[in-house]
Amino acid sequence: MEKTELIKKWLDHDLDPQELEEFKSLEDADELIQISESLKKFKVDQNVNQQQILNNIISEKKNTNSNIFSLLTKIAAIFVIALGSYYFLFNNNVTKIETSYADKITTFLPDNSTVELNAVSSINFVKDSWNKKRELTLKGEAFFKVAKGSTFKVVTDQGNVTVLGTEFNVKARNNTFQVVCYEGLVRVDFNGKTEKLSPGDSFKFGKLIEKDTENISPSWINNESEFESEPFIEVIKEFERQYKVNFTINNINTQQLFTGKFNHKDLNLALNSITLPLNLSYIIRGDEIILKRENPQ
Repeated sequence: MEKTELIKKWLDHDLDPQELEEFKSLEDADELIQISESLKKFKVDQNVNQQQILNNIISEKKNTNSNIFSLLTKIAAIFVIALGSYYFLFNNNVTKIETSYADKITTFLPDNSTVELNAVSSINFVKDSWNKKRELTLKGEAFFKVAKGSTFKVVTDQGNVTVLGTEFNVKARNNTFQVVCYEGLVRVDFNGKTEKLSPGDSFKFGKLIEKDTENISPSWINNESEFESEPFIEVIKEFERQYKVNFTINNINTQQLFTGKFNHKDLNLALNSITLPLNLSYIIRGDEIILKRENPQ
């Protein structure tokens, strides 16, 4: 990954464990972190001109040495991005709520609807216009309990979910888009087609699956991740999110399908749950887990 893209993803808190290690290996990573932390305390004048700030800093190149100029350009880059975030998040009254690795939170929306965010997930919404337009953007996975009222819409990169008052789960990670209805009626818009889900129905792999579950809530709410015929790589990614670890995989087909579950409270028990069914073994080295075949052929 190019350095500029890596830094942008770091600023957006969107790095996976492997990318985070790649960012930390940058020679100026420590400087960037220090600058970013300092800017978090900065109070922004809403009348400030971002482009003018950048131009002024760059113009100092003629009167300074290369090391100082390098530092100034780093400050300028983060400063302008920070200002852009300020205008987006505050001038438009956008509220962003996010979780990190091994983290889950429950939050209330302005209408007292509740959202439970799974690890490494986020929602954005405009608080001031919420009563007129109940709409939010989701990245990751969340369970919603929607208060009755006007149309409630969840927007993701893969598809959209629209309801009135109901309980449902949405998972939108990478190329995965899944919706499960637990109460009420859910409309899913995906790739130009619309499906309506009743309680127990799911939308997975681009199609409606009727009466797919009898559960009253997603398993991750109760600190378990459950999978049914999903590629093993998806299990690994979810494990990394829940335990804040990195996997090293040796001689394993990560596209093989896995059905089963693991808990979020006991690392060794969870590892046994995902390795024994596939005849795999593991070694734990700090926050790294090495997976390999138990009896390679």
